[in-house]
Amino acid sequence: MRAHARPIALAALAVALAGDLLLRGGESRLGITLLVALVAGTAWLIGLRTNPANDPRERTLLLGGMMLAATGLVLRDAEVLYAIDILSVLAMAALSVWRGGGGRVARLQVLDAPRAALLTVLTAVLSAPEVLRHAVRVGDPVAVGGEGTAHDQTGHAPAMRTRALAIGMVLAAPPLVLVLVLLSAADHVFGRALTSIGDVFARDGMQHLVTIVVLAWITTGWLRGTLDGPAVVRLPDIRSPGLPFASAGVALYGLVALLTLFLGTQLRVLFGGAAYLRAAVGLTVAEYAREGFLQLVVVSGIVLATLVAADWLLTPTDGARRRYRTVGVALMVLVAALLVSAAARLALYVTHFGLSTDRVVATAVMAWVIAALATFSATILRGRRARFAPVMLLVTIGWVALLNVANPEAIVARVNLARAADGYAFDATYHATLSADALPVLRAGAPTLPAADCTALAQGLRAARAKRASERQDWRTLSLPYARGAGEVSCEK
Repeated sequence: MRAHARPIALAALAVALAGDLLLRGGESRLGITLLVALVAGTAWLIGLRTNPANDPRERTLLLGGMMLAATGLVLRDAEVLYAIDILSVLAMAALSVWRGGGGRVARLQVLDAPRAALLTVLTAVLSAPEVLRHAVRVGDPVAVGGEGTAHDQTGHAPAMRTRALAIGMVLAAPPLVLVLVLLSAADHVFGRALTSIGDVFARDGMQHLVTIVVLAWITTGWLRGTLDGPAVVRLPDIRSPGLPFASAGVALYGLVALLTLFLGTQLRVLFGGAAYLRAAVGLTVAEYAREGFLQLVVVSGIVLATLVAADWLLTPTDGARRRYRTVGVALMVLVAALLVSAAARLALYVTHFGLSTDRVVATAVMAWVIAALATFSATILRGRRARFAPVMLLVTIGWVALLNVANPEAIVARVNLARAADGYAFDATYHATLSADALPVLRAGAPTLPAADCTALAQGLRAARAKRASERQDWRTLSLPYARGAGEVSCEK
C-alpha cells in the first residue's frame, strides 16, 4: 500500500480537478460520463499496477459496468433512465470496493449488496488520511547535509521539506502583502484588476476549492478501497439465525392465502365482466384497468424478497428445506398468475388510454421481476443458493443495458401515434413533455396526426425546447438525442 499511496493521491487530485470542471453547467450528462470513465480507468490501471498477477476479470467486469452505465447518460435523454444509470454507476462502484476488500463476484450473496454500499461510504470517508500519510512519507531520496541516508531511510526528508515550505510561506507573507497594497495604491488600473480578481475568488473560488477538496478526499478513499488487500473498514459478518420453518412459515403461508384470495376476486371480474365491475365498485373496464398495474408488480417483488429472506433465515435441515420448497413453488405459481393479471390490465389500459412512460418502465420492472423469479426457481429452490446473487448481478446489468437500448419514450411515442392513426385521441400536451429520446419518432409521425393535434404538438415541443435550452447551459449537459434534436416539427404531409 505504501508504495502506491502517492500515485493514488496524485490520481485523486487529478480526478478532483477534472470533476470540478466536468460537473458544472447544470444537469451534467457528458460531464459525468467523462468523469466516470476517468475514475474507472484510473482505478483499473492502479489496480493492475498494484497486483499485476491477480486475475483482473472481476475488476474489469465491475469497472466496465460503471462505464457502461455512465454511457447511458449520453446515449439517452429521459429523466427516468438518467436516474437508473446513475444508480447503476453507484452500485458498480460499491461492488468494486467490496471486491477490493476480498469479496468475489462468483461468491456474491444477497446481503453483500447493502454491506457493499455501507462499506463504500465508510471507506471513501475514512481511507484518505491513511493514503495521505503514506504519500507524505514515501518519496524520492533527498540528501540532507551530504548523503543524508538516515533521513532517506526513515522517510523524514519529505516531511522536513514540507515543513520548510510552510515556514517559507509564513516568512514571505509580510513583504508580499505590503508590496501588493502599495502597488494597488500606486496604480488605479492595477488596483481595479486586483479587486476584480478578488471578487471572482470570493464568488467562485471557495466553491471550486470545496468541490476539489471533497472530490479528492472521496476519490482517494474509493481508489484505496478498490485495491486488492486488507479492507480499510471491516464490517461484522451477519450470520443466519437458523430459525425453524414455523418462524418463516407464518409470512409464507400468509402470502399464499392473500394471493389466493386476490386471484379469486380476479376470476369474479373475469367471468362477471363489465356489469359486475359497475355493480360492485362502480367502475368501467377502462377505469379498472387504469389502476393497480404498478402495485401488482411491486407485490411480486415483495413476495420474491420475502422468499429470499426466508431462505437465509431458515435452519438448513432437510425437513425445513422440503417445506420451504413446497411453499416456494406454490408462491411462484401464484405470482405468475398475478403477473398475468398485471399484463392483462396493461393491455386494457393501452387499448383505452394509450401508453405512458411510467407504464413502459413498470413493464420493464415486471420483466426484471420475471427474470428474478426464474433465477430464484433455478437456484435457491433447487438448493443452489450461492448462484442466485451472481446471476442476478449479470441479469441486472443486462436489464439496464437493454432498457437504454429499447428507449422507453420512443416506444411511448410510436404506440400512441399508431393509436392516433386508428382514430384514437392523441394527447399532444403530454407528448411535448417527453425528452429528446422521443423526438425523432414524433417528428416522423407528426404529419400523420390531425391538423389541430399536430399544431399543438409542434407548439408544445417548441416551448419545451426553449425551456430545456435555458436549463442546459453548455457541452457538459449534452446527450446525443438532445444534440441531434434541433429542428422544427413539420405538419406538412
